[in-house]
Amino acid sequence: MNVKAGLLDFQKKASEYLTGGMSSSFRANHFSGIPMYVDKAWGPKFRDISGKEYIDFFMCHGAVLLGHDRKEINDAIIKSLNRGYFAGFDSEETLEFAKKIIDIIPCAEQLRFVNSGSEGTLLALRLARGYSGKDKIIRIDGHFHGIHDYLLANNLATKIDLSNDGTRISKVVGRTAGIPDIVDKVMVTVPWNNIDTMEKVLKDQAGEIGGIIMNVIDYNNGCITTTKKYLQAVRNLADKYKVVLIFDEILSGFKTGLSCGQGYYGVTPDICTLGKALTNDVPFGVVAGKKEIMDKIMDPENPVIAGGTFSGNQLGIAAGIAVLNILSRQNFYDEFLKRVEKFYASLQELFVKKNIPAVVQYLGAGFSIYLGVEKQIKCYREFKNIDPDLTRKFFISCIEHGLYFHTDFTISAAHDEVTLGNALDRFETVMNKLRKA
Repeated sequence: MNVKAGLLDFQKKASEYLTGGMSSSFRANHFSGIPMYVDKAWGPKFRDISGKEYIDFFMCHGAVLLGHDRKEINDAIIKSLNRGYFAGFDSEETLEFAKKIIDIIPCAEQLRFVNSGSEGTLLALRLARGYSGKDKIIRIDGHFHGIHDYLLANNLATKIDLSNDGTRISKVVGRTAGIPDIVDKVMVTVPWNNIDTMEKVLKDQAGEIGGIIMNVIDYNNGCITTTKKYLQAVRNLADKYKVVLIFDEILSGFKTGLSCGQGYYGVTPDICTLGKALTNDVPFGVVAGKKEIMDKIMDPENPVIAGGTFSGNQLGIAAGIAVLNILSRQNFYDEFLKRVEKFYASLQELFVKKNIPAVVQYLGAGFSIYLGVEKQIKCYREFKNIDPDLTRKFFISCIEHGLYFHTDFTISAAHDEVTLGNALDRFETVMNKLRKA
């Protein structure tokens, strides 16, 4: 069976019932444009509906840090199901999970559970505004924070204001149909890693800015990082102008260690959002932060409303406890990250050996492969140096050879040395074919 033709045929059939033949517009593969339809997933692999197996480097948008079908997580979910699954109530396990998170996340003094990353960032913005009494939020040009109206514009490197030389507020780019212009009145978009523009905005609009939101590590655009110096400068400005600092750690959470990106850089925000890897792909989200800010939810006179039927659902609670128990094991991260860094180095060496210009850029369990360049990508403007034709050919060939890539490249703890060695062999085959072409 021609796998590509089979997937296209299934998409056509699915389109009769599902808009576009998929449940999310992000399901169309970033390189081939075709959605993947899966029959089974286990460990570091999955099998599509045609029976073809893949080594998975997508891992459900980076949500599966411990591998698919992890026994400890399955057992915890089954135990929760067996006692009678329920929503709309909390349990002793709810408190146990909350305490575990607070014990390991630097900014977490109290928290609220939500259902997704988008819900998390939406509540974080509402808390910043409700607590500060100021309506405007500063966000970063190119950072992704979910799909609600406030943060959908300028949400990727492909949607930044390229005309901005870094000295001003960015123009609105890529706002989807259906979002009213009025939303732009309360969002202020600035370039990343540029503290001068951030300070100028805060100085000029000090009485209007209630919050700052940013990704502490940007895995949505591959792997673009910042510095402790920049984050600490933002922290200092937030304190000076009485602004709530929000780190969105939905994707960066637990990729570098238990304390997430904020622990890695040693800079503590006022609020953070968590999800994805926290429950190993079970739908769940967390907003955690300073008690005095989180307490605004329970303000008797003018509260920040935060609630939902499935918030703190018991399957997510069970999965999350199991995940944190595994991540907290002695030497878990030392062994895991040592293995993935060895793989990154071997893959980079392979590109050099085959004389293919590429940079394997990584931090912790998240990485990217930038084709057509030989130096690290440090800012979004440098994306213009990437070779789009070579990139598309390379990753389509990877998929054809059973290496699945989409967005948010991730290596899980289930990617053992044998699997990664197998992957390197397949990469070499892909590179040889590219060289011949």
